[in-house]
Amino acid sequence: MVRFCMTVTSTTSNTDIDPLHASVLAGVCVAERAAAEAARVGTATEDAMERVNKTLVNDIEQLSISLSDKFEEIRLIHDLTANLELESDADDICIDMLNQLSVCVPWKTAIVELCPADAECVADEPDRLIVGQPISSQELDSMIAASWRHAAKTDGIVRDITIVNQSDEPRLNNHRLMILPIHRGGTHLGRMISIRTLDQPEFTTVDIDLVRSVLMMLSMHLVNQRQYIEMQSMLEGMVRSLASALDAKDAYTCGHSSRVADLAVALSRRLGMTQQDSDSLQLAGILHDIGKIGIDDSVLKKPGALTDEEFDQIKRHPVLGYEILKGIRPFRHILPAVRHHHESWDGRGYPDGLSGDNIPRAAQILAVADSFDAMVSDRPYRRGMPLDKVRKIFREGRGKQWASDVVDALLSNEELMIRFAENYQAPPETDP
Repeated sequence: MVRFCMTVTSTTSNTDIDPLHASVLAGVCVAERAAAEAARVGTATEDAMERVNKTLVNDIEQLSISLSDKFEEIRLIHDLTANLELESDADDICIDMLNQLSVCVPWKTAIVELCPADAECVADEPDRLIVGQPISSQELDSMIAASWRHAAKTDGIVRDITIVNQSDEPRLNNHRLMILPIHRGGTHLGRMISIRTLDQPEFTTVDIDLVRSVLMMLSMHLVNQRQYIEMQSMLEGMVRSLASALDAKDAYTCGHSSRVADLAVALSRRLGMTQQDSDSLQLAGILHDIGKIGIDDSVLKKPGALTDEEFDQIKRHPVLGYEILKGIRPFRHILPAVRHHHESWDGRGYPDGLSGDNIPRAAQILAVADSFDAMVSDRPYRRGMPLDKVRKIFREGRGKQWASDVVDALLSNEELMIRFAENYQAPPETDP
């Protein structure tokens, strides 16, 4: 490595040295080093200067190679991390990693083995992702076992990291093998196996460091991804439980929330909303009536017309739903839709009397989907309305009760209306 030993006193700070000044200082350094070398071995200064120059050139070349390797490592990790998303498939991520690694660390075959995310799931064979020349599981297992035997004979111990560049093991006499673990803390996630033939270079510390850096990044992502999937699963379970609780309370509206959610998503796509907004709308649709859990059964299931006092109770369910969900962080982004899905475009809705564009966009869409399903579905006190009557009601309420463009998105798609009108879940039969 190059060592600069400046002995020249200067009043200029290092940050103020221009290129010309720097080259002069470097020349002085070389001259001082050559003079010291000449005095040490008793030769002419010119000969010492030539030897020093050769040494410096060699140091600079080694430094350049080291910097180049480090640059490739940083570039590779940057390219990989730029494409990492928690929603991405783990297998696709590993295949992409192997393909990009093969540019810097060539091999005949590379394999990533991933342990199942569920520790209780015991598979006959690990999930193996292969890039390069195919290899059978039996052949791979044989080579891994041979590498462990070689390590045991050579070092007396088998470590997580196993490198075999030369071996008298019959199964490895034509191959080089590198096995590196994929782990994060105490969590074992899998391993990576790289195979080279003898006509390819030996595995070096540069190869090992590069692959370990990439695997460290991969392990961090896999752990984060598994935690994200687990949280998503818990959230979905919570949503299903809440929806089931509501369905159990009012069997006649069983399935209403799911149908409203699906129709709202279909409308959102026709209105050009993003996938993220549509996903939020799906969740809001499933939970938009969750506040009805707090309404008395005598009111919620009343087969006839409601009194003013009873209707006031029903009108409380958006706020009750808001209060139920507001303490759950993953649901906070859907709170406006849950609270305001009964607002009216002209300001006559509830609970807050919002009007026009003051009504959250998701709530505008939910209001149309909710009203449509309520109209076409059967109730204890009436049959579902025919589509002609539903269309008439929406045309009359366009720009008054509901947002005009959302109504247009519904009415302009006859196939969508028929599909949701015909596939609603009919109420269960009751005993005489």
